[in-house]
Amino acid sequence: MSKLQLSILYFVCTFVLISYAIAGFFAHPSADDFTYALLGRTDDFLQTVLNERERWNGRFISNFIIIFSPLNWGGLMGYQLMPTLLISLILLGTYSIYRILINSYALLLALSSTVIMFSIMPDITEGIYWYTGAWTYIPGGVLFILGIALIIKYQDQLNFKNLVLPVSLFVLSAGFNEVIPVYGFVAFMTLMVFHRKFKLIGLLFTSLFILLLSYVLLAPGNEVRDSNFTQNHDLFYSVYMGMAYTLRFIGEWALNPAFYLWSVFLLAININEDFLRKLAILKNPLVALFIIVTPVFLACFAPIWSTGILGQYRTSNLSSYFYVISWSLILISNKDVILKKIRINTRSSILFGTLIISLLLWKNQYFLFTELASGQISQFDYEMNNRAILLKECNGDCFVPRIENQPRTLFVYPLQDNPKHWLNDAYAKYYGLERVIVKSHHH
Repeated sequence: MSKLQLSILYFVCTFVLISYAIAGFFAHPSADDFTYALLGRTDDFLQTVLNERERWNGRFISNFIIIFSPLNWGGLMGYQLMPTLLISLILLGTYSIYRILINSYALLLALSSTVIMFSIMPDITEGIYWYTGAWTYIPGGVLFILGIALIIKYQDQLNFKNLVLPVSLFVLSAGFNEVIPVYGFVAFMTLMVFHRKFKLIGLLFTSLFILLLSYVLLAPGNEVRDSNFTQNHDLFYSVYMGMAYTLRFIGEWALNPAFYLWSVFLLAININEDFLRKLAILKNPLVALFIIVTPVFLACFAPIWSTGILGQYRTSNLSSYFYVISWSLILISNKDVILKKIRINTRSSILFGTLIISLLLWKNQYFLFTELASGQISQFDYEMNNRAILLKECNGDCFVPRIENQPRTLFVYPLQDNPKHWLNDAYAKYYGLERVIVKSHHH
């Protein structure tokens, strides 16, 4: 890739991420955002967070973040700042991962990885804009892979000093959601099976993740939450649907031309042999396949097992982050084998031009730019601001119009016709009203 092409790639990726951040300033709270903001309005914040273990779930890190709602300390502006902060954290974490594992081109790898991940994410609103969903999943994934990267880096000298940081990262990451400790357990089981060096350390970390998973899953609140779902805990159905969704997501992601065109760039970069040697386990085709498929399957299986449906795509969003990084590292570690089999013109301007178009216009980017350009996002913001003004001015019952402009990038969970529905009730409680009722057209 020429210097000019590299500069264009830097510019395009930065432009896309800044556009995502700008859209965040039109985001609005809905559903659980209000519920958790109300929980956070308390004199005893710590006790409220600890009570969550009895009330709803055992997530010992993300519960702090979610209950410390930006609506309470920054209002709507605080809420709208959070996507920019999250995008920055994802980028910084991804940069650190590549810096530790590859060293060369770490910033460019982080920028392009994040852009591709955003383009394929099954639900971009839940991924970065909806505070309650976004902050429970991807930050934990970033910390988890960062821990794995450090283990790989220090694999020849896994002494106490070099283990303190990864262990801390694993404990933190496991406190975000139930999927991460499952990933940890599976990852270290895999390392134990395929890598002699990791027998003892693998056993230690597998035990650590079993403990962390048990702590999260044995919270009394999980039973309370699961009791809302009657079709759950059907093993055959969960495995079958988990596999079906895995095929669907990986199939969709495989359609993205950016994956293959960006792979050409990955194969062209020069990586220090010492870094490549440490990634040698990824040369095993079984390990490579396992790393690509398993996180996606577990992200689909886990919610179907616990609720009976894949009603939200927050875990799948998390697996799209794992997918892009795994794909990149597997390609880089197998570049010598691949380049012996196929000749690639890495300087082709047609390939490069198609890569740039794919990065700008594939799936979520296409909707982001069309909705920003058409004014649909600003129209949505206008309607949501009017709704908020109306709710603040109401007393008792409040009649609110439906949101007519509902972009794909920034949806909010729609109010229901039944004013007793929990979504309506969340608005009512937050604004101190009796009921929030959707206006019918003749009202």
